[in-house]
Amino acid sequence: MFDNFKEELKLKWRQYLVASLASYGSLCTGMSMGWTSPVLPQLRGPASPLPEPPTLQQESWIGSLLVLGGLLGPLITVPLSRYVGRRWLIMGSNVPLLLGWLLAGVARDLPTLYAARIAWGAATGMQFATVPLYIGEIAEDKIRGALSAFFLLFINIGFLLAYAIGPFSSYWGLTATGGILSLFYVPFTWLLPETPFFLVYKGNIKEASEVLQKLRGVSKEKVQPELEGLQAMVAREFKEEPKISDLWATRGQIKALGICVFLAMLLQLSGIDVLLFYMEELLQKVGTRISAADGTIIMGVVQVVTSCITPLVVDRLGRKLLMWTTSLGLTIFLGIIGVYALLDSHYKYDVAHVAFIPLLCLIIYMILFTLGVGPVPWILVAEMFPAKTKCLASGIASFMCWLAGFVWTRFFRDVAAAYGIYTAFWVLAVCCGAGFLFSVSSLLPETRGKTFDQIQQMLNKSKEDTSPVDV
Repeated sequence: MFDNFKEELKLKWRQYLVASLASYGSLCTGMSMGWTSPVLPQLRGPASPLPEPPTLQQESWIGSLLVLGGLLGPLITVPLSRYVGRRWLIMGSNVPLLLGWLLAGVARDLPTLYAARIAWGAATGMQFATVPLYIGEIAEDKIRGALSAFFLLFINIGFLLAYAIGPFSSYWGLTATGGILSLFYVPFTWLLPETPFFLVYKGNIKEASEVLQKLRGVSKEKVQPELEGLQAMVAREFKEEPKISDLWATRGQIKALGICVFLAMLLQLSGIDVLLFYMEELLQKVGTRISAADGTIIMGVVQVVTSCITPLVVDRLGRKLLMWTTSLGLTIFLGIIGVYALLDSHYKYDVAHVAFIPLLCLIIYMILFTLGVGPVPWILVAEMFPAKTKCLASGIASFMCWLAGFVWTRFFRDVAAAYGIYTAFWVLAVCCGAGFLFSVSSLLPETRGKTFDQIQQMLNKSKEDTSPVDV
């Protein structure tokens, strides 16, 4: 497997480079998302930039407002995507990203911190709605899934940086580091080419050919078949301007939208943002004996290592297999954490001899999430929708993902405070269990190795041949 990956990298390195440059912004937003874990304890201490420590409710707003700001991303990107292109939207995400770091750096009160979190959320939402779409349009079919996994890899690197720097730095040190790293995204986005699809859509055939030659590393003659395929697809799909009703024009489209929205919401309802935003606090609450700072660093390393493996397996294992195995695993290990917390915090049993269990379960949680529940929804968005509705579908899935994330990050700590941390973890386990039942059912088709037409045939339950083909 690894030898095959090295051979692909040698032949496709230009596409890997462009995907990495586009995904670097998720490293910066990953830092902003992980920022709360080490910063919230600092806001309660003497070196806090705030005049007084925030209350539990105020801390919940600091955590959840980033997710609320994420709702702005699809609202910005979807209406503009037909006019300005994917490249300019990715470049535009730099504005709220840098604004957020600036506001956090000068913050002396809660409203300024709230504004910083909303700005970071808008940048993150713009990137979630645009970068996977961009990568899907510049990638060859054979490496589409692997390149799509880069987005999650860079997010996890950002979390690791926040977890590794935050506990050993001041509030301003961590914030300044995030701002400096985000400045690099400005020149990186300028280096990105526009996608061949958008150039063909706008009638810039010559420029589309040149971009394809650079991305594929071959001559004009060799990219001609792909270019002609793009032209034919644009002519077929865009006889009329896209409209939202196109998303339910066929049975297959309705089913695809339902699948992607459900899985995008599951991504958040599995508790990933809750765990990442409040990692240090949760490690203390569930009773693990390892220090919170060390625990978060371990978790960050696990995320990054697993993200490096994800591109190797995502195109070699089925989407359906990844979803049902990982969602089942999340259900089991979240449930175990809930049982441990019940015994430790409610019944006061001596669990010192098994104090490693919460951290071990969280490590396995991160591995499973990064391999399946995290990347698969966005890969399916890129695979299940025609070019005409792909941007609309991505925007709706992103919006629902962020909406579910806001509700859960805002009220998770309230549930934990009122009913016990073990209850909150059991609610997460139930959500993941629903994802497992959905994934093993016939509602989720297998899309690995299939063309778009074959996927549509499956969604519409066509009787035509839907066996895998080389793409």
